[in-house]
Amino acid sequence: MNKRTIYSVVVLVVIVVASYSAWSYMNHLDYLDKTVHETGIWAVIMDSKGDIMAVETTSDEVWDHLVDLYNDEEERWIGGIVAEYNNKWGFRFKLDTIVIAKITIEGAQSNIQGISGDLDYWINTWANVAYVMASVVETHE
Repeated sequence: MNKRTIYSVVVLVVIVVASYSAWSYMNHLDYLDKTVHETGIWAVIMDSKGDIMAVETTSDEVWDHLVDLYNDEEERWIGGIVAEYNNKWGFRFKLDTIVIAKITIEGAQSNIQGISGDLDYWINTWANVAYVMASVVETHE
């Protein structure tokens, strides 16, 4: 191989590595923005559309149920009263209102993007527990 070919291969490898590093960093920032939390005990849920968010609770019973869902890899309706919050979605479920259910009323069901896209409705009009079909993909304590 001549020097020009070697140089071209080295430049190509550097570009690929730099691009992958930038992509990984951007994904990590996106993850952090979606999973903003305030307590040391929190879970990450993934809804039926693949979106994630952090869920925190003040209830030991609810926390135990979240951990069980994580361990059993089961989906459930997970929700709470919607409150504005400083994360990518603009909301979170109020900590003391988290509910996990097998069955809910259809009008209370949505997904993370659906709630995020119509916060006024979920906070001011519905003003009750909203649910997303989700699995627990991470737990942190």
